[in-house]
Amino acid sequence: MHRRDLLLVASSVVLSACTGGDRAQLGGRPTRAESTVPGAFDSATQLPLVAARRADDLCGAYLLNTKTFYEPTVYGYTAAVVGLLQELGVRTVRERVATGESPGARQQRYAMNELLSTGVRWHATVATLEDWPDAAGVTAEVMNFLSTVYGPPTGGNLSALLHSFGGCNEVDGPVVDDRRDPQWAPHARIMQAALWQRAKASPFTRSIPVAGPSLRTDVTVDRAAELGDLSAICDWGNVHLYNRGTSPTRGIDRQLEIMRSCYPDVGRWVVSETGYNDSPQTDAGRTVPEEAAATYAVRGICDYFLRDAIYGRFELLDDPDRIDFTSQTRIDATAQRQAHFGLVAMTEDSVSTAGPDTWRKKPEFYATQQLLALLSDRGDPFVPDGLRLEVVGDNRDVQQLLLQKRDGRHYLALWRDVEVATTYPEGALIDVRPVRLTVRVSPRRPVAVYAPAQRAAPIATTSATGAAVVDLAGDLLILEIG
Repeated sequence: MHRRDLLLVASSVVLSACTGGDRAQLGGRPTRAESTVPGAFDSATQLPLVAARRADDLCGAYLLNTKTFYEPTVYGYTAAVVGLLQELGVRTVRERVATGESPGARQQRYAMNELLSTGVRWHATVATLEDWPDAAGVTAEVMNFLSTVYGPPTGGNLSALLHSFGGCNEVDGPVVDDRRDPQWAPHARIMQAALWQRAKASPFTRSIPVAGPSLRTDVTVDRAAELGDLSAICDWGNVHLYNRGTSPTRGIDRQLEIMRSCYPDVGRWVVSETGYNDSPQTDAGRTVPEEAAATYAVRGICDYFLRDAIYGRFELLDDPDRIDFTSQTRIDATAQRQAHFGLVAMTEDSVSTAGPDTWRKKPEFYATQQLLALLSDRGDPFVPDGLRLEVVGDNRDVQQLLLQKRDGRHYLALWRDVEVATTYPEGALIDVRPVRLTVRVSPRRPVAVYAPAQRAAPIATTSATGAAVVDLAGDLLILEIG
């Protein structure tokens, strides 16, 4: 049995028809329905009215890091990269702006113009910390380049392409000659101020949100305090949080709390880098099987959306990586952990041989694609209706999020703060014991249950019901309440 098959056993949801009343069981271990649902409710007024958010806003809160300006890598297959982004359904990519006429800069221009025609926008990071001695000049060069190159194809409306700006990347890390700049904090503020002033001074960019600089995952309270309050020179907070092989629910609240001193007044966060690594290398961080990354990623998108944060997955493509699998010692000596953050794997071990026809989409690619496709609902803004809803049962670690589409359908996302795999070298999937939950709704509505990490089609359906029972294990489940 393959590893993914094991995970499906642990997280499966199979419809078991209920013979009476308002109840339907959508649980994985069939039992008599009358023994699994507490008493039915008597009236709609007994159920709390739960507020809903727009389903499509969650799709817009997913960002994917790409590197089309990295010419000597597999990102040089630019047309194939653009095709993958369209297939995935991503709305926003993150890259640093490359000016000039290098092969990488030309590749980026091609990619961004292609994405412009599909509605994909760009979270554009501007310059690096090393540019601080000429912060105003470098920032002006980048902004002028954006206006000159992308102004004409956008009809002067740069917001059609630019989703947002981002400050310098990981300013508290080794970014200057592979060492930390001893004056990184004041230099980061100089760079951020230059970006803010230039962006807000131009009528072409002043409406585009500006995020602050990012700090590393291992940021401390002291380092955040050293950077100081940036709320006067940014619209959004910026955070990095690599989940280190565990549940994405863990760590996000602490990370936002640490960074709150830098962004006390922002209403939105962009976690511009997050995600999982599936390298078999075990001497450089915690890594997990691909199947676990798929489960965690779609849960993480929902976790971060609950906190008004964009989930910025790093990254689209792996790098080719020649690994000697003779022993774990040889794996650790030959593998490159940085080569295995992607949603798409390389089956060849050199850039020249790793053409797009050799690429392999990982389970996370499909899980994310299926989540975004399920909830996509483009159109004019609207005010969602709440739903009289209650989730009862053993819900100590259960997270929930209610969404709505323009046609009135609600989508209840349910997931748990549980680990679904051990980290490498074992890399074993965990048989997560499900908890049984009863989802009560009023008025009666048909229900379909989706598990994006498993497949695109619903894994269970029922006609109009007032209460449905689900067994929730490790995977995200989404109940479409019609």
